[in-house]
Amino acid sequence: MSTELAVTAVTQTLRQLLDDEVAGKWGSDVLSGDLIKERFITNLPPHRVREVHASDNVLNLFLYRTDVSAAWRNLAPPAQGKSGESAPPPLALHLEYLVSAYGEDDREEVAHFFLGQAMRILHDIAMVPRQKLFDVLKKAHVHDQIERITVTPRALSIEEISKLWSVFQTQYRVSAAYVVTVVLIDSKAARRAPLPVLKRGPEDRGPAAVATAAPVVDSIRTATGFGAVRLGEDLIITGDRLAAGGITASVRHRLMKDPKSLPVTILDAHQLKVTIPAAASAPGVAAAWPAGIYSLWLDIVRPDVPPWTTRDQPLYFALAPTITVAPNALQPPAATFEVTVQTIPQVDSRQPVAILFDDVPFAPKPPVAPANADAPSVIKADLPGSVKGIHRVRLNVDGVESIAAVRTGDSFEFDASQSVEVKP
Repeated sequence: MSTELAVTAVTQTLRQLLDDEVAGKWGSDVLSGDLIKERFITNLPPHRVREVHASDNVLNLFLYRTDVSAAWRNLAPPAQGKSGESAPPPLALHLEYLVSAYGEDDREEVAHFFLGQAMRILHDIAMVPRQKLFDVLKKAHVHDQIERITVTPRALSIEEISKLWSVFQTQYRVSAAYVVTVVLIDSKAARRAPLPVLKRGPEDRGPAAVATAAPVVDSIRTATGFGAVRLGEDLIITGDRLAAGGITASVRHRLMKDPKSLPVTILDAHQLKVTIPAAASAPGVAAAWPAGIYSLWLDIVRPDVPPWTTRDQPLYFALAPTITVAPNALQPPAATFEVTVQTIPQVDSRQPVAILFDDVPFAPKPPVAPANADAPSVIKADLPGSVKGIHRVRLNVDGVESIAAVRTGDSFEFDASQSVEVKP
């Protein structure tokens, strides 16, 4: 194949072919007087031609566009290279040239004479000789490529011509367009030599085929209807085609080093149930499951079926702290009083914490470390006690608030154990 010098080689070869055959005279007996000034074959941008050759005879060959060959791009690469490895496909290019002519002292009949010569020459060399490519630039190796280089006229519409010369930002000159194809530039990508296939799948049973579509997961919600789940409560995952066996759920919090696996209960083809461990279900749950935002994904692993996972598109849920508040009553009222909030799960030192007294947040006092991995965290704060009445207390841990309400049937009411009554 050719090297990166291929485009240069083709351009210079075309220029050399024109230079070899374009005559600089037309004879004194053709028109009044023969041509006087020297003729030049150039590769300049059109707006530079008259800057360099103000009044000479010029035939300009300008590469104005390159295009990738769709046919070559879609071909499979050669099966093997020199060492038996798979060879990457070459870069296959179409080169589009514009040939424009300029007569001495801007004489149009002279420009037509030179353009006519150029068009005749390019018509005669429908295929660029390999020897000419070799002579002009041997190191480009264009002469070695499998495809021959062809030169084909390209018809331009009035609109294309107008746009083209507008881009050149110069006055229009009589010209002709050509497509030179195909130029193959060898790829330098690393060649690969895959190992032979010894068996197809486990025990050489061939590929596994699944006739049904993969499961789909749509959303997640709490079974209680609240905006967050608590330890010991259930999450409901909805989707489609969820009745297959081998499903496990994995969850992760930003403070967890590794994700935790949870068992999944299949309710039907559209719903799954996942239970968050209760604080009393196993030692250390209170410390291992911090409140906050969790990600959840499903994995399905079944015999003879490719594994399926939603890890790249996880669902998110909030785990709220469960709290008790003391005291629940205060009499007589004072300017301030100390409230104590016990919370499960335990609060990690890296988590932001605030106690909400009605709708006003208060910063807690420095926390006291729990006695063990199963004990609740104790959070204390000084709150205003001068306002009489019942006040609701909530705890915000890592952006997730404790649930201040309880549900009875279809109705909700505030939890008295999370309230403080300031009596007269």
